[in-house]
Amino acid sequence: MKKILAFLLMAVMLISLIACDTTPSESLPSESTPATDVSDETSTEVSEEFKYEYPAIDLEKDDIIFVVPNSQYSYYESFEIFAAELKDEVINDAVFNRNAIVESKLNCYILEDKQFAIHEIVKTNFNSGIDDYDVYMPMMNDSIALAADGLLADLTTLEGINLDGEWWDQRANKDLTLNGKLYFSTGDISILDNECTMVMFFNKTLISQNDLENPYDLVKSHKWTIDKVYEMSKEFTADNGDGKWNNQDKYGLHVAFNAPHSFFFGGGGRMSENDGENITITLGNEAFTNMIDDIMEISLSTSVVTNNHAGCTTFESICDMFTNNQIIFTTFALTDMRQFRNAKNFDFGILPYPHYSEDQTEYNCLISTSLVPGVCFLDGFETTDNAAIVVDAMAYESMETLTDAYYDKTLTLRDLRDEESGEMLDIIFSSRVYDIGYICNWGGMGKIFEDMYSAKQNNFTSKFDGMKTAIDSAMEDTMMRFKD
Repeated sequence: MKKILAFLLMAVMLISLIACDTTPSESLPSESTPATDVSDETSTEVSEEFKYEYPAIDLEKDDIIFVVPNSQYSYYESFEIFAAELKDEVINDAVFNRNAIVESKLNCYILEDKQFAIHEIVKTNFNSGIDDYDVYMPMMNDSIALAADGLLADLTTLEGINLDGEWWDQRANKDLTLNGKLYFSTGDISILDNECTMVMFFNKTLISQNDLENPYDLVKSHKWTIDKVYEMSKEFTADNGDGKWNNQDKYGLHVAFNAPHSFFFGGGGRMSENDGENITITLGNEAFTNMIDDIMEISLSTSVVTNNHAGCTTFESICDMFTNNQIIFTTFALTDMRQFRNAKNFDFGILPYPHYSEDQTEYNCLISTSLVPGVCFLDGFETTDNAAIVVDAMAYESMETLTDAYYDKTLTLRDLRDEESGEMLDIIFSSRVYDIGYICNWGGMGKIFEDMYSAKQNNFTSKFDGMKTAIDSAMEDTMMRFKD
């Protein structure tokens, strides 16, 4: 089955290349000779703790086929695994060049198939013993259930993957380990994890015009707190004189529907603690309860703009206000930056979510795992060992190809031209939060702040108390499935 699929994918690619008046050799290594136009001097600098070495293996022109997310929204479609040809486009060409390096060194071919609902494909193929694909990339929230059902291989048992390498997200490895096993992860091989990280944007013009403190300096000095954000923003909020709060007014802070969650995690809050073996629900801890009360008070304040205001009900309407110098701080995902790309004479910056207090030593940025794929392998399939070697090599080579290209595209093509923006991205990408309780949404806990925000209620204690039995029951059910 895999060879049939590979043939079909190759046929589609060749048709595409002919239509573009290019030859097959321009897009894939020759059938007789692996790609040789890539210099061997492409090794990536890594930490002294762990250096990558290509294994002494010849995959004999094997096809390594990924099934990756398709999407009705281009924002969340996978573009980081395969490129058929060079197109003079930053990300595409980085992917092509990275794959050429790996294909040359391991003597293989990297292919992809874009599909919807990959978690359903995992179930079907596992239960039927079908080996159409070597690597599966379902969304992380779906991967938890697949792992609990025993369908996914434990990455820690695969010799081909060097999980200690910096090309893998070490926070993901730690926070996603369940019952001592890691079934999916991410790292430099992916850019959707970057795109779906929650961040804040700020209007540089309004910061300057209102003589406000430089947010970059506040971040670096760890004085960037939610109270500081509110203090800087609330004085700017002003009605235009008609007595109606709508999209014609000015607001210091925009709070999106998912911002309370991000403020909570940014402040060091956690819905659950995971030591790799056991899960403990921490959402109801007293310290977190006080934090949540403060976060919801700010999020529901009349001095901030939400999608409940007249004329502010859509993402586009908030973006228009932001670029029209009506909002200082916004709360979005990093991918939403592309909405600002064509705004003329608009100068903005990017920031991590703030601390809850200045006592914090590190930032924490929530990642929207429902839209982020993880690397997975079906448990017990013979093709996994070779595929794991290829995946690890791709992740490693991505550091100086895909990741560099992503930074270049983010900072240059999206008009973030100051040096501090790169520093902020470094902070943001090294501080992502993966919380199993949030991902699994046991008893509805993953959406508790969103529900409070939508209802305009600051009633966490009573709401959590009413959910706790369902939370505990759902968590125990999930963990029992992992132990079976």
